[in-house]
Amino acid sequence: MEKNQMLGHRKRLREKYLNLGYKGLYDYEVLELILTSIIKLRDCKGIAKDLLKEFKSIGGVIRADIKDIEKIKGVGPETSLYLKVIGDIIVGESYRETRTLDLKSLKGKSELINYLKEDIGILKSEEFKVIFLNSNNMIVSDEILFKGTIDRSVVYPRKIVERGIYTKAKGVIFVHNHPSGNLQPSKKDIELTLEMQDLLDKVDIRLLDHIIVSEDSHFSFYENELIKYY
Repeated sequence: MEKNQMLGHRKRLREKYLNLGYKGLYDYEVLELILTSIIKLRDCKGIAKDLLKEFKSIGGVIRADIKDIEKIKGVGPETSLYLKVIGDIIVGESYRETRTLDLKSLKGKSELINYLKEDIGILKSEEFKVIFLNSNNMIVSDEILFKGTIDRSVVYPRKIVERGIYTKAKGVIFVHNHPSGNLQPSKKDIELTLEMQDLLDKVDIRLLDHIIVSEDSHFSFYENELIKYY
């Protein structure tokens, strides 16, 4: 695309956004518009489509690991950093807000699972989320506490207990994603879960479940009797 054509295309894209808003654009157009702020002399449409092809959604792009973003042709260090900063701001603001969702309003566990698949199941790197619930099974906080392979070098039990006490939780649900799609828990997954169940019991917080999710499936420790209520 020649320079004048590219500038004209970018102008029309900006005008479309101003006239129709975010929902009036295709996902690739939203990404393309974002990319035009940092990539000055290249057509961004192809890059935007390649990002969506790799990471499935805009959410998947902005939550992806910066090194994975850089692997996309046409995306350099400055662009990947720009996208990551946007993602961190959005995610950070989202998780600072207190959640007041009643689990009953989700129409049971299946809707919670669907939410989790879309939330962290799509990610390309492992993240560990803790959902804190009060005595009425209402979500009081929904937080990603750790990132990386789930073991004792990454997940600090003390932090989970401290957050549970701080939120006055009576129950928690652990969630982490397996980007590989293999949902079978590792030995470390099981050991950590049982260790945390014991620790939480001592402060009167019940571990309700540990759910492993991918983009299209899940594994429940409770459903597979790897943890039990007493």
